[in-house]
Amino acid sequence: MAKRDILGIVGGLGPLASAEFVKTIYDHCHGEQEQDSPVVLMHSDPTFPDRTQSLLAGECYLLLNKLNEIVNDLCELGATRIVICCITIHYLLPMLPRESRERVISLLDVIFTLVAESRKRHLLISTTGARKLRIYEQHVQWQSLKDQVIMPDEMDQTLIHNTIYQIKKQRDISEVAPILQALLSKYDTDSFIAGCTEIHLLTKHLTLSGYRERVGCIDPLTAIANDLAQGRFWDHYPEQSRESQIAEVY
Repeated sequence: MAKRDILGIVGGLGPLASAEFVKTIYDHCHGEQEQDSPVVLMHSDPTFPDRTQSLLAGECYLLLNKLNEIVNDLCELGATRIVICCITIHYLLPMLPRESRERVISLLDVIFTLVAESRKRHLLISTTGARKLRIYEQHVQWQSLKDQVIMPDEMDQTLIHNTIYQIKKQRDISEVAPILQALLSKYDTDSFIAGCTEIHLLTKHLTLSGYRERVGCIDPLTAIANDLAQGRFWDHYPEQSRESQIAEVY
């Protein structure tokens, strides 16, 4: 078989979100022959400690060591690009060795690129860990795009965080959609950012239910699947192309 690019996925954070991401890739990339589909390697390890609890407690070393080990394993297996299927743990991305970091596609980069292209305001749906660690505010595009990102107040942020963890526990997604609808109405916007990979499950539900026709969404996992399907992924995310986007002082 001719040498092909391989997408590596750091999964298990949580396992439902990363498994759904793989399904999304193959839902989008259905050609005439299955042999033309992308080659994907996923290392799914749900034993990672809770990212929000660990990072807010300053206990990042176990997370960093496990993340570094899995990224190295995927590189050794031939992964030419890597997606870390958890946005909160992107806080540790600048701490990875440069040679590993260069293969990682930052979901934050994907989000901010889409925000810039949209010229709209979007409600940020993310974990409390990502908010308190100021992951979004540390990104190099934050200053130019911050007016397009709506940050929920503290009470709503707690509601969002708890809802994300209910999704992890397999709460019926149809029960989550009204919560999102109420939040969008409160913040006077018709679009949101899937700032946690668990929300990918919600965006797929909204698409299947037809709700996405009325509500916009920036979902980095769906965007990556679309790029793979359109055959532009490997050119769109060349190795090292996003190195300058990564803040070194989180």
